Amino acid sequence: MCGILGVLYHGSLETPDQERLEASARLLHHRGPDHQAIFAGEGIGLVHTRLALLDLNPRSNQPFWDRTGRHALVYNGEIYNYLELRAELEARGIQFRTTSDTEVLLECLINQGVDATLSRLEGMFAFALYDKEERSLVLARDRFGIKPLHVCATENQFVFASEIRAMRPWVPFRADALSISSYIQGFGGPTQGYTFYQNIRIVPPGTTVSVSSDGHAHWRRFWHMSDFWDQAEVERLGQLRPKQVVDAVEEALFESVRGQLVADAPVGALCSGGVDSSLTMAMAARFHNHLAIFHANVIGPHSEYEAAAKLAKHLRLDLKTVAVVDQDSIDSMPEVIQHYGHPFTYHLNSVPFLMVSKLVRDHRVKAILSGEGADECYVGYPWLIFNLRAAVVRSLLELPRVSWHLARGLARRLIGRAMPAIISEDDATVVQGLHNRFESDMEKAELRNVVRDKAGREPTDRDLVTLNYLSYHLRTLLHRNDCLGMATSIEARFPFLDSRLVRLAVNMPYKLKVRFSPSAVAQGRYFLRDKWVLREVAARYLPPELAYRKKMGFPTNAQYRMKIRPELFAGSFVADLFGLTDREVRHLLERGSQQLRLRLLHLEMWARVCLEGPPIDRMSSRLRDHVSMQTRP
Repeated sequence: MCGILGVLYHGSLETPDQERLEASARLLHHRGPDHQAIFAGEGIGLVHTRLALLDLNPRSNQPFWDRTGRHALVYNGEIYNYLELRAELEARGIQFRTTSDTEVLLECLINQGVDATLSRLEGMFAFALYDKEERSLVLARDRFGIKPLHVCATENQFVFASEIRAMRPWVPFRADALSISSYIQGFGGPTQGYTFYQNIRIVPPGTTVSVSSDGHAHWRRFWHMSDFWDQAEVERLGQLRPKQVVDAVEEALFESVRGQLVADAPVGALCSGGVDSSLTMAMAARFHNHLAIFHANVIGPHSEYEAAAKLAKHLRLDLKTVAVVDQDSIDSMPEVIQHYGHPFTYHLNSVPFLMVSKLVRDHRVKAILSGEGADECYVGYPWLIFNLRAAVVRSLLELPRVSWHLARGLARRLIGRAMPAIISEDDATVVQGLHNRFESDMEKAELRNVVRDKAGREPTDRDLVTLNYLSYHLRTLLHRNDCLGMATSIEARFPFLDSRLVRLAVNMPYKLKVRFSPSAVAQGRYFLRDKWVLREVAARYLPPELAYRKKMGFPTNAQYRMKIRPELFAGSFVADLFGLTDREVRHLLERGSQQLRLRLLHLEMWARVCLEGPPIDRMSSRLRDHVSMQTRP
């Protein structure tokens, strides 16, 4: 919806510099091209760039002040139940000046308090509430972390922003060595807490940060993913017939889609061809006669265009498509990294996502429905499901290794044991976790402990699979969708992340998510149907070939076919960081895997684009000079 930034000085009534505030506004322009506003007062500066979706009238521009002039709100997001909250406030005699959710949120915070308000909000948000009398701030981020919020606290000031690069006029940018080390070792990248930048942190989902005039910041979590676990609901759902659960999921999703279509500006939908986006589109088409739908056609043997076209024909909608070719993975890399804020090797499909977002913008659609969250809720990832054929093949491939281990064991008996490893594989994993401050490891442990206490027993992996994937992995996807959608002034909406729907998913039996199905053999599932309950809902809206279609995702592998020349790293950030000579760089690239080479390439582009800030077209030109694409096998 928007871009926000604020600067609060500690113990000083100096007015923040207007030119620096304007510079931050320019860096956030893509998040809100409809209106930019700056407030600069004693010890406080607020910036808001607006993407207008509700109440397009200028009266709803931000920073939005209450009638008394004491409280100001800068807010990014959508509150889908704002009409219900507004009716409750009006019943108490509160009058409104706008028809926006912004004013409803502000009045709720003032009249009901922060805690009571946050417990009621259904939607996505990152906001800052400024109290002029107390010269204090309260920041909050939604339960899932859909909307971004970064902060930087120093001795003299507290800065917050939707995007780190908007902080450049206020904060020195220096690389965080531990985050880089963790990334090179295989971590996907931080999603809460620490970042790739020293002293800049990501506010975790479901967290508030209260900042007083003296600079003291109090962090408090108001929601954790384990809060969705309800033992009584687990038992209730376990007693229902499968059809009853299917009915409940259909009803909740239908209402979620209906609520997320509300806007005073055009709303469309992403059409991947998969069951998740197809189902949301089919439901949305019940409310919207001319729903605009968009598809990124990744040219190659695994293109999903045919499935997307079938869906469009079934729904009688006009499919708008952008072609994505191999060279786009090279040319668009700097631009993607600029908006991503750090390397994106964890989601190499970010390039087609940016390209389809541009397509949406070019058709003047401001918001899109996405199927994100369904795979996490209903176990849609193939690697989470037992595959009989793969298990057999893996067993056959393991035979030579088993023989080798037996031979090695016999040799050790003859010649004695070799020197033990200096560091074990387990310790290596712990060291990697140490470098990312155990972001994922500790979260999984906490989820397990909380569920154990609620359930009164040791939870199984099946109990926890949805909660685990709704945590770190989902946050990485939401970051991709938000930053690359907003790069083109497009807001992504996620019907599957309605809290009522997620609560159903977390507590329903695993056997309704992954279910025995003889016909699944034809779909490559080998007697086990993923997302069973969701596919049963989809079968009520879609042809069978779409409802039961195998998951693909953006099928891009172009980056694994990139040939990276050592000359790219001459005088590079990577070479300087590790103190490498040109000869040592060449040795590194020759010895390292393609995955490691990709990570080094992305790291180099991140340093050039995000730390140093040269024009992205210069970096694209440099990539074209030193990176080429190998022919598909």
